[in-house]
Amino acid sequence: MVLADLALLIGVGFGYLWWGVEASRVREELLAEKARPAATEWTARGVVRAVLPEMNVLVLTHEDIAGFMPAMTMGFRAESPKVYRGIGVGDEVRFTLKGSGSNVAITAIEKLQ
Repeated sequence: MVLADLALLIGVGFGYLWWGVEASRVREELLAEKARPAATEWTARGVVRAVLPEMNVLVLTHEDIAGFMPAMTMGFRAESPKVYRGIGVGDEVRFTLKGSGSNVAITAIEKLQ
C-alpha cells in the first residue's frame, strides 16, 4: 500500500511539473504572437522577369514600394498558383503584397495594358 501511495505521489508530482512547464511554454507563444507586427498590404507596379511555378514564385522588377523596400528585381512568393494564372514573362503588372517582415506574398496581380 505504501508503494502504491508513493507511486501515486510521484506520478502526481511529475504531472504537476509537466503542466507548469507546458503552461509556461503556451504563455510564451501567446506573448510572441501578440508581439508580431500585424500584416500590412502594399500595391506596386512591375515587370515579370520569371515565373517559377515549381517554387510558387514570381520574379519581378518593381518600383519603389513605399514604406517597405526600394525598387529592385527580386522573387516574391505567390499566395497560390491561381494568383498568377495568365501572367507571363515581360508582362507589365500591378500587384498586391500582404504580410509582415520578410514573410510577404503576392495576393493579387493584374496585367496592365
